[in-house]
Amino acid sequence: MKKLLFFLTILPVLMFGQWTENFDGGTTLPTGWAVINNGGPNGWDIRVPPDAAQSGTNVAGITYDDTAHNDYLITKAINVQAGISDRFSFYVKSGYSSFLENYEVLLSTTDQTSGAFTVVLQPTEKAPGVWTKKTISLSAYAGQTVYVAIHATDTDQFYLFADTFIVDSVPTAVPPCTTINTPVNGATGVQADGILNWQHITSATGYKVRVGTTSGGTDVANNVDAGDVTTYNTPGILNSNTTYYATVIPYNAFGDAAGCSEISFTTAAVPANDNCANAVSLSVSSTETCTNSLSGTTAGATQSTETAPTCSITGINDDVWYSFTATAATQLVTVNYTDNATATQVYSGSCGALATVSCSSGAYGNSNVLLTNLTAGQMYYVRVYSSSTAVAIESNFSICVTTPVVPANDTCDTAIAIPCGGIVEGNNALAADETLPSSTCGGADTTASYKGVWYTVTAQTTGAITVNACGTEFDSYLRVYSGDCSSLTCVGNTSGVGYADSGCTNNLYDASTLTFNATAGTTYYVLLTGYSAERFGKYSISITQDCTTMATADINKKENTIKVHPNPFTDILNISDASKVKSVSVTDSAGRWMKTIDTPSSSLYLGDLKQGMYLITLHMKDGSVQTIKTIKR
Repeated sequence: MKKLLFFLTILPVLMFGQWTENFDGGTTLPTGWAVINNGGPNGWDIRVPPDAAQSGTNVAGITYDDTAHNDYLITKAINVQAGISDRFSFYVKSGYSSFLENYEVLLSTTDQTSGAFTVVLQPTEKAPGVWTKKTISLSAYAGQTVYVAIHATDTDQFYLFADTFIVDSVPTAVPPCTTINTPVNGATGVQADGILNWQHITSATGYKVRVGTTSGGTDVANNVDAGDVTTYNTPGILNSNTTYYATVIPYNAFGDAAGCSEISFTTAAVPANDNCANAVSLSVSSTETCTNSLSGTTAGATQSTETAPTCSITGINDDVWYSFTATAATQLVTVNYTDNATATQVYSGSCGALATVSCSSGAYGNSNVLLTNLTAGQMYYVRVYSSSTAVAIESNFSICVTTPVVPANDTCDTAIAIPCGGIVEGNNALAADETLPSSTCGGADTTASYKGVWYTVTAQTTGAITVNACGTEFDSYLRVYSGDCSSLTCVGNTSGVGYADSGCTNNLYDASTLTFNATAGTTYYVLLTGYSAERFGKYSISITQDCTTMATADINKKENTIKVHPNPFTDILNISDASKVKSVSVTDSAGRWMKTIDTPSSSLYLGDLKQGMYLITLHMKDGSVQTIKTIKR
């Protein structure tokens, strides 16, 4: 009975003394946590980060703000109990290694939200560009209830992330073994320049790594002390198409974990275009529309033997190579990644003696490289590599070389009308920079906007109109004006910088969507630009509004001769005369862009769409547009 009473007595202590929080319970703050956002609207929240979370999927994060941050992420109450909950740890990182952010760790012994965090547990320092663990003793506060705050203090904050908060005790015994998360045991096609990742062990103060080419072998890594982290980078030490064996052994002051299991994995084969000498040839499209895109990947790629300059872009350990022969003085190289960001660099010369022509870091959602003053008939080389700050994040992408032209709607006076419910596409690579009207909509640049194209939309009824640029291949900016080109008045604006706007789905690019209140019969001017001079390329704009009162003559004077079938469809939608169609855009019933198919065949594969209603917009080669309502089973 005495033992039972003792257990019941200590049970609440164990339950409420120690805890772990990795923010994977949803997109709202966990119970008991709080934030104080004193630096503007972009304070702490729960989100999925651009790169991987330290554990799980979600992290606590703070977004770019061009004003000084003074934002607190505050833990729930910590009941400090000697030997049970007398230390505090968490993982922290900046969003980009080139923009390290200031933060400090503070403590309050009074309350949570008054801002009375007067005890400095850790002075201000820069958060590293990789997940880094911080452990802080709370033993001086035994018997007290405290709150700990991560205080973002940067005067020009970009991204700061925190994850895996743990309150526990100093270890008193050898730690247990961990489990390796990636690669999984028996995995094949593993990136040679990759990482080992394993589960965090609370009582461990560090980890030793063994890697060999035979079971139990240590010829690659012989009990390397990785420190108190959960990853070990392997760039430059693994070969392609080779089987390796790995073990991770937690340790602390009492010794090493015993009997830890080994995994095996096989690295990917090197791609054929791993080096400049084996560059894959690209055909150049004769117009701004890509007609011969190639799929590519950096999976299995290794450090290039090419010594050409790299524009100070990270990730060159996993590059692949392409070449093309210029057909005009101006060409556009577009690399659209489908998962992880890519950087692109174009060279003149020959392998072993290359000179940089231009490059794109790929840091803001595009790897478009506009090339001017080329020599027709001369060969150029393209280098593509992952631009993630994480080591060996493989990228899958498509690559295309096109011949851009100056847009017909390059100025306000040449704005193109978008029909009610319509979708238009274009490319702003050769558009001129715009000087904004005196009634500016503001944004990152209030005096000029980059590579602008103009459209008009006429409100059919009084109510909301949504301008959606979610199909845009670059970090875009939308502005809407009323009036006329000689006297424009700002109606609204939006910027896609940072993360894609909430109205955009199925989109890797930082795109824009804007809803404004319109007056029936009024024509509005829509200006689409890049967020900076480096943002340009293919775009798609759709208009969503109430079209019920639109006159028949306003819909489309051309006879709708193209048919699609079956409708409803399951996976395949057939076009009756695909030879007349330049491209197909697909939007959902809410007007959100889902995908665009250039130069479609007679059969469209749409099996990746969910069940529901979709608008299939056919952009004809003669310039006309036809939109058909379909249902996906």
